Amino acid sequence: MKQLTTATGSPFQFKEHPNGDIIVYSADGNGQLQAKSAIVITPFTIGLVKKAIQQKGRILVGASRDQPPAGSLGALLKAEKQSPQQLSYLVPILVDQGFCSIGRDGRAIVVIWRST
Repeated sequence: MKQLTTATGSPFQFKEHPNGDIIVYSADGNGQLQAKSAIVITPFTIGLVKKAIQQKGRILVGASRDQPPAGSLGALLKAEKQSPQQLSYLVPILVDQGFCSIGRDGRAIVVIWRST
């Protein structure tokens, strides 16, 4: 499995399934990598997020589960009845793939599309 860290520095590991799903194993409560529980990020969600990043060029992540900022990727996922928490993992994966980069706007995390 490949290992990365979230924008806030928490480690996670993931693997890509042949059907396009990304299976993410977050760190446990002690910050240690684990493989007992996972979340699945579907191709639908990946496509939705990539399209929003491409269209906006620069967009807030907004990974808050409760109230992501309006216009953020988190608000987009919440409107689709999905957890914005997925963004904590998906954004670093997209950065690793060279699709986008991460920046800051004060304390907020911003995604910037890398046009090719």
